[in-house]
Amino acid sequence: RRILRALQRDALIANQDLASDVGLSPPACLKRVRRLRSAGVIQRTVAVLSPELLGYPLLTIIRVKLELPIVEAARSLEAAMAAHPRVLQCMMVAGDYDYVLLVRSRDGAHYQEFARGVIAVAPGIRSYASEIVLAVTKATAELPIDDA
Repeated sequence: RRILRALQRDALIANQDLASDVGLSPPACLKRVRRLRSAGVIQRTVAVLSPELLGYPLLTIIRVKLELPIVEAARSLEAAMAAHPRVLQCMMVAGDYDYVLLVRSRDGAHYQEFARGVIAVAPGIRSYASEIVLAVTKATAELPIDDA
């Protein structure tokens, strides 16, 4: 758990420093990290980039209703969203909508191009609603790691 907490904060921490932080020898620490990776607990290591500095400051939440919640329509939407690099997340949800998408754009016109050219023409979509995010007050990929 201490290893996971430390790696969530800084995945580039040197093994020597990680071992020191969690109270293990470097070989034992490296062995545990490798075991966590092979078990799938650590799925991958990524760099968190600044969307603003890379020219994609606009974040939009899109809620999608399918014509019918049938497997073919869901698979079609999922495949289309998986193939589009501006779609950060595509989540099947319970409730009034079938899917929630997070999409990055350069500006309003760029988003509108995406909505009209991708969402509005996707087969199986009955309707969608867009919400422009005005400010992100918390964003993390860190999971709570319980001591229990």
